Amino acid sequence: MSGVKIHTKEDAYRLFDEAVSAVIGSKFIVTQKPITDLLRCLMYNEQLRTFLTECKKGVDYEGELNGAVVQTETGFAFVLPKGNKRVIALVTGMLRDFATEHRSVTIFLNDFYPDASDNHERYRLFCENVLEPYRDAFRQSFLYDIDDPARGSEEERVEIADAVIEGSAPLFAALRTVFLGDNKLSTKKRDDLIYLTDGLYYALEKGDARIVKTVWTALKLVLADYKKAERKFSDITEFLALYALI
Repeated sequence: MSGVKIHTKEDAYRLFDEAVSAVIGSKFIVTQKPITDLLRCLMYNEQLRTFLTECKKGVDYEGELNGAVVQTETGFAFVLPKGNKRVIALVTGMLRDFATEHRSVTIFLNDFYPDASDNHERYRLFCENVLEPYRDAFRQSFLYDIDDPARGSEEERVEIADAVIEGSAPLFAALRTVFLGDNKLSTKKRDDLIYLTDGLYYALEKGDARIVKTVWTALKLVLADYKKAERKFSDITEFLALYALI
């Protein structure tokens, strides 16, 4: 992370993504330093720190932690709450507890992944079920201001053939080209428009109808008076309407 110049929100997110990916990619026996590095990243970068403070507003950490423990027929499961900011506040708090040894990561893994063969396998499951959704939630909320659940419920998901999604890629590429070729746009404005466009395609790939509608609405609002993109955005709108996504 050293030597990275932080100018935009996207730069700040890449800093976070690098740090959380190091935690996910580490082995159980060496998790302490990557977790500490991630927490430092969140505290030392002003944009990330301000965003995290906003996520924590009105969130009862202990209440969320207790509410995430769900009893099943075979024992207990740890289930993340709905809402990206709640997920971010909860998981960040857990990582801080692990780093300060206020809570034991070993005990947590044993409690919620008892059927795994060893701690390495338990940690892999923890990354899959907690840290990866945390990273997704951070990306959606920090970059696109989406507070929908990081992973939608079955009723909120739609099945679209891969070939159809791939076929729509040129529509999004065409819209990106408009932004890239407009020298009148500021760098920040161009970056914001491109990230919204990429975010819409990402939501489409995930098949999450609510996020598709949310990002499309945001893009529609910011492009309301932007005539150069009117035709290309209309093509995307027609495509999404065809599949009843908006």
